[in-house]
Amino acid sequence: MTARLLHELEIRLARGLHADAAAAGLREATARVLLALHEGEAVTMSEVAQRVGRDPSTATRFVDRAVADGLLERTPGRRDRRRRVVTFTPEGLAARIRLAEIRTDRAEALTNATLDETGLGLEQLEWFLQSLLKALASQV
Repeated sequence: MTARLLHELEIRLARGLHADAAAAGLREATARVLLALHEGEAVTMSEVAQRVGRDPSTATRFVDRAVADGLLERTPGRRDRRRRVVTFTPEGLAARIRLAEIRTDRAEALTNATLDETGLGLEQLEWFLQSLLKALASQV
C-alpha cells in the first residue's frame, strides 16, 4: 500500500510541475533548470545535472533549449575559462521569478489542504516532509 501511495505522490508532483511550467509558458525540462539556479550564480554543467537529477547529457540538452529560448547563457568560467558556466539572462530571471510564484501558490494550496484534511499542525507537516526528504536522499 505504501509503495502505491508513494508512486501516486511522485506522479502527482510531476504533473504539478508540468502544469506550473505550462502556466509560465515553459517546457517542464526548462522549468526544472530554472528552478535549480539562483539569481547571480554561475553554475557548471555538472552542477546543473546534479541539481536537476539527470545525467550530464540530458542536463546539457535542457540547458541548450533554455539558451536557445534566450533564458540562459553559457559563458567561460572565471577561474577556469575552459569550463562553461550557466547564468540567467534578464528574461530567464523574470521567467524563474514567475515560475517560483506559481510554485509557491501551489505549495501554499497543497499545505493548506493537507493541514485541513489531516488536522496536523504546520510544524508536524514540515517535520514529516523533512523526514521524507531525508529518507529519499538515503535511497539514491
